[in-house]
Amino acid sequence: MRILFAMGLLNMMSCKADADKNLDGEEQSVLSLYPPRGGQGSEMEIRFDATATAFTYDNSSTVDFGTGITVTEVNIDDGWNARASIVIDPDANLGTRDVLVSTNNGTYDLADSFEVVSDSFIIEPSSGKMGEIIDVGILGSNTSWESGLTWPNFGDGIEVLDFEVISGTLAEATISVGTEASAGWRSVTLDSGGDEFTVLYDGFKVDRVGLVATFEPAEAEQGDTVEFTIRARGTDFLSMTPELIFYDRFGENPDILVAENVTVLDAENLHGSMTLSNAAALGTRSVQISGMNDSVRVDDAFDVVGGDWDVSEVAISLGFSVSRGMDPTSCEEFEQISAQAIFFIPLNPPCGGGGGGPPPEGPSPYDNNGVFPYPESSAGEEGDEDCPFPTTLSAGDYVWFESAANIVTLDKKYDSASNTTYYTGVDLTIEDYVAGQFYDLHTQGDPNGLGEYLLEGVQPTVPADWRWVAPDLCGLIHDRATDFDMLWTPAGTYPDAIFSIAVSGTIESLDKGGFAGVLPWDDGAHTLTSAEMSQLKAEEVGFQAYSYIEGPLFGFPESIYQENQSDSSMSYSTSFVLE
Repeated sequence: MRILFAMGLLNMMSCKADADKNLDGEEQSVLSLYPPRGGQGSEMEIRFDATATAFTYDNSSTVDFGTGITVTEVNIDDGWNARASIVIDPDANLGTRDVLVSTNNGTYDLADSFEVVSDSFIIEPSSGKMGEIIDVGILGSNTSWESGLTWPNFGDGIEVLDFEVISGTLAEATISVGTEASAGWRSVTLDSGGDEFTVLYDGFKVDRVGLVATFEPAEAEQGDTVEFTIRARGTDFLSMTPELIFYDRFGENPDILVAENVTVLDAENLHGSMTLSNAAALGTRSVQISGMNDSVRVDDAFDVVGGDWDVSEVAISLGFSVSRGMDPTSCEEFEQISAQAIFFIPLNPPCGGGGGGPPPEGPSPYDNNGVFPYPESSAGEEGDEDCPFPTTLSAGDYVWFESAANIVTLDKKYDSASNTTYYTGVDLTIEDYVAGQFYDLHTQGDPNGLGEYLLEGVQPTVPADWRWVAPDLCGLIHDRATDFDMLWTPAGTYPDAIFSIAVSGTIESLDKGGFAGVLPWDDGAHTLTSAEMSQLKAEEVGFQAYSYIEGPLFGFPESIYQENQSDSSMSYSTSFVLE
């Protein structure tokens, strides 16, 4: 059996056991064995190498690994090399042991040369071609792999594109065998951090036959639609519907869309077109071509370079908000004021189904109560997209909101993780958020970005004058069998403001998270009925009241985006007890 495996706490160096003298004290050849370890319940092949002639072809050579390990076959390759097939019992004693090798040339005692460990694994398939993408199944014995902690290593020249731990003893990996990977057998390691790793010795073979592919063009610009050609030796594109996946230095990146009409010219040639997002990540891309029978990867296939932009493509996101809350233990109230502005180029092509434009009208009818479970998370479901961050632009070192009452300055910030430039108010107070104002937006201007602009009356500050009145939420214990009557100071001068309320906890009949809530007009009073409150489990529940209004539609004079819409909001959050 060519797959050799042995597991446990170990390093990747070959364990060498020397025997300079035979049992009679005579000088003789030195023997070493490999691999040095094996897992309980596994079968494997051990190689013996000698520094001088030690073996003969007369079937007289024997190997003894001690109790719990059965030698099923001994094969002599030449005078210096031999192989032994062994079966390790599931209950073989753990630890190191001596191995005794007897030949016509003498007896060799390889002291502490082999270790029995508890864990082991096998993989399927156990080989791949240079340039090939392969899905590998991994089955462990006495292993305890953990998602997010365990990760495989197939050695130099093989990249692990994806890895999933299905259970403590079962995992799957997608690997890419590089075109420069060294041919031959190599060991595979499953590393769980610290000293916890398991090795499959000589577990994967890189075939000398290679799938070699090239990609043209060598460069593509953000926002462009580009024709491409792929030439691949040793593939059969006629037998599959090719799928192209692009990788940057961080992994798979879907910011490049391939047109559906990819043309298979012949078994080894493809032609098609791709559209790069105007926010496609800059730098080198690799391309994976996947099909029914073959998958091939083109490393460093092309470079994504920056594209030009124009103010006509720029949209604006503004916001001004007040977040209030109360610590349910100390009943101390707190308040945080924020203002922000971002100047960005909307994704083209769009990502995640977003088409922009103003939000839909509010719900109808208003004052409509309900008890609603939280929606199931769709993360990882088919159709989800990992969208790129839009390109953001500088409008100077700062921008500012200005009204007849005051000026609020927003300083420029930069987030390196998302390559995002944005503007935010620092250490703002409620005095900055003056009720009843519509602020103008001023940009300072940046010679390498956006110029100086004045956009009048685009940012409202409403409903800043509302306050929570009743009930007193400090230390509140509310009987679920009674109505929950609420009162707040209405933002009466802002008839368009919307006010929502949510009491969040566990929906008892479903045994899952949800909330009793309402989205009414901001009229200052409302009731959640006992029938609604009693659907929530008796426990500590969260509470949030939220009010907002949207400003007018606006945009830069030259921009195609004239439906930007700022918002102003105020929220109040705490918790209380239902009984």
